[in-house]
Amino acid sequence: MTLETESNKKSELASSAWRLIRQNPAGAVGSIVVFIVLMGAIFAPFLTPFDYESFTSTRYTKPMGNATDRSIMLLGSDNLGRDQFTRLLYGGRISLLVGFVSPIIGVAIGTILGIVSAYYGKWTDLLLQRLTDSLLIIPGLVILMTVTASFGFTIKVVLSALALFSMIGSIRVVRSHVLGLRGAQYIDAQRAIGSSDLRVIFLHLLPNTLPVAVVLIAVGIAGAIVAEAQLSFLGLGIAPPVPTWGNMLNGAQNRFDLGPHLAIWPGIFISVTVLALNLVGDAVRDIMDPRLRGRQ
Repeated sequence: MTLETESNKKSELASSAWRLIRQNPAGAVGSIVVFIVLMGAIFAPFLTPFDYESFTSTRYTKPMGNATDRSIMLLGSDNLGRDQFTRLLYGGRISLLVGFVSPIIGVAIGTILGIVSAYYGKWTDLLLQRLTDSLLIIPGLVILMTVTASFGFTIKVVLSALALFSMIGSIRVVRSHVLGLRGAQYIDAQRAIGSSDLRVIFLHLLPNTLPVAVVLIAVGIAGAIVAEAQLSFLGLGIAPPVPTWGNMLNGAQNRFDLGPHLAIWPGIFISVTVLALNLVGDAVRDIMDPRLRGRQ
């Protein structure tokens, strides 16, 4: 009976997965691409014989050229003779780390602040919303550049800057969602029986806001990767020799005539990854939105 139950669960999971793929094939393709990029970044030491800091050949070696030990360099070398493919894989680690972690932190903080703003209202809501408005009128790139230029070009600082950027946008979205929940009957019932504000917020409002937060995170990952690439391209992101796709583009701009591949490949990796993440984000939004769920 146990084996039959497990078999039924597996078949149900398989049928659910297949139904999701049929309903959103673009999201499935995007998920496959993101998975491949993640696996390449995680298993970089096993996919390349080189180190991202090692000088393995002469400068500007063309793709499929030879390293000093006669190994093949799939994508050639950069202006310092470092293997381009290796740096792309290791750069993906940093770009994806920043892209995934910063929206999670930012949306988590923004969700709590948005719930508090909508639930308490009055002066709390007024203060938080005016603070949010004052940050929203400043272009996001300016905020990111100010933070990194003030506190240093490290991974922690870039993560914090991008988390701040994600938090600002999520506060307004979550607040508008919670304003619709605040007057629900089950919230009034909790107040009537004497439930504390913390109980109402964390046991009732927060769980009902999680789908919105998940969508914000899924959509924000691609934007965080692009923002990190913009900062690094401007020389205000994570400093070399630690590779990211953005600072690889920054290093390629001076001598494009000698090594055009140095700019082409990081650009391709950024474009493909961001496109795939946008497809996944759209799929997650469609799955989590009950208004769209009924049309599928």
